[in-house]
Amino acid sequence: MSINDVGQLSVPNNEGEPSISDQMREEATLSPRDSRKWIGAAAAVAVIAGLAVGGVTLVNVLGGGGAQPEEVFPANAIVFAKLDLSPSVGQKLAVYQFARKFPTSRVKVTTEESSIKESTFGSIFTGDSGWGLDYKKDVEPWLGDRVGVGVFPDMDSDKKPEVGFAIAVTDQEAAKIALDKVVSNAAKNKEKIGYAFADGYVMVSDTTAKAASLVRVGKVTPLTGSAYAADVQKLGSEQIGVAWVDVAASYKAVAQDQASADTLGLLEGAADPKNMSGRLVVGLHADPSFIELSGKAIDIKGVNALAKGDSATGAGLIASFPADVFGAVSSTGLGKSVGTLYTSLTASKDSMEIKPMLDALGIDSATQIETLLGDETGVVAGGTLDQPVFAVRTATGEADAAYALVRRILALAEFDTGGATVEKVQGPDGIVVGTGSGLIGAITSQSGSKLGSTATFTQVMPDVGQADFAAYLSLAKLMPRLTGDNPSDAASLEPLNALGLTATRGAEPAFRLRLSVR
Repeated sequence: MSINDVGQLSVPNNEGEPSISDQMREEATLSPRDSRKWIGAAAAVAVIAGLAVGGVTLVNVLGGGGAQPEEVFPANAIVFAKLDLSPSVGQKLAVYQFARKFPTSRVKVTTEESSIKESTFGSIFTGDSGWGLDYKKDVEPWLGDRVGVGVFPDMDSDKKPEVGFAIAVTDQEAAKIALDKVVSNAAKNKEKIGYAFADGYVMVSDTTAKAASLVRVGKVTPLTGSAYAADVQKLGSEQIGVAWVDVAASYKAVAQDQASADTLGLLEGAADPKNMSGRLVVGLHADPSFIELSGKAIDIKGVNALAKGDSATGAGLIASFPADVFGAVSSTGLGKSVGTLYTSLTASKDSMEIKPMLDALGIDSATQIETLLGDETGVVAGGTLDQPVFAVRTATGEADAAYALVRRILALAEFDTGGATVEKVQGPDGIVVGTGSGLIGAITSQSGSKLGSTATFTQVMPDVGQADFAAYLSLAKLMPRLTGDNPSDAASLEPLNALGLTATRGAEPAFRLRLSVR
């Protein structure tokens, strides 16, 4: 194999599986500054893959003919995400109709067949933070409809993960000319970029040797031959976006001292995080009136302490809140989970001084915490934008004990409780603690319009009845406050209607995040 100074690559016809780490020794180690740039670039693509506002469309699981990025990348990927700029007909139409509801994208997306390549990749290939190319002249002639980004184990013994981009090409010669410019521009900035061609793709990494090794290993052991393929199938056939993470490999790729430093002791008493395993897969789905991210955790093991605790039949409290609130959150099994956490945090060092703080409020046991938070806990925000009020509602089999406990806490509290009061509630039995009499009255009343009966809520929370955790935000009510000082932002975000999140535990924990528009 020979490599010239501008990224041209000559690879001998050798079908044997190479060792990535061996091939890396012929290239210099990337500087920390360059490494951060590539990690940042990967993160940028991940963000792009998660958004569909402004006329940008994303990853297609089904796609048309031709190779997919996962057929090019090696099977030892730690993280993988892909984009398909020519999704299935139904999803292309849905994204087109969704994007057309935003004034800023309506100008750009004038027909269903509008090219979204420039809006998606313009900031990557061009601009001050890009690779110094002119999109129309240098990129458009060869850019294909798919791109993937993968993060891989360290290749050059610097104990940092590697990043590779697989970009579909329609004209290899035109792509070579453009990427030679990228390599030259990078050299002027004392940075390194390399590339190597695969079947219908160009692999880009921080050195040509790394790109070449990714191509060659991917040809022998592609990502499609790993658990990735079966994991993606669990998302369903109508996904237009996908991202995938190998949990165990991700943990190993992070310096162990860094992984431990961020836990604040939360993992003490849980399963050893070094034994974590399983995968996470996330998909993106489009509808003319909403965009949705859904995900599943598959075969997850380790760090189970925070997920323990029995759940109720569903997040029913959130649906029972008044219809005119700004937002609400509810969680089942929170009492037992927090009680377990309390025991874990206060059993030894208690570096966060949680026990003294709660002792001052008359809470000195996990049992009291379970009584207080109950089987299901909900938090709601209402009132007006100028004078918001809040309330906490719990459903518990020990309503009298919870009521007495809150009364004692409010009496002992040395800080200003903001006029908070507590009331008993029926159906289901429990308590409500809040700062606004109007909000508390609406919560305790069996009459009046409720969130669960509104079309806006049900659209973004379709599976709330089976959820262990649910969160709802009325963007239509909040946008005037958030964009009041910027008319242009107000106009561009005015179509946003609501945001809903649901999550379930179980054998395969799952979540759904849905953003709707008017």
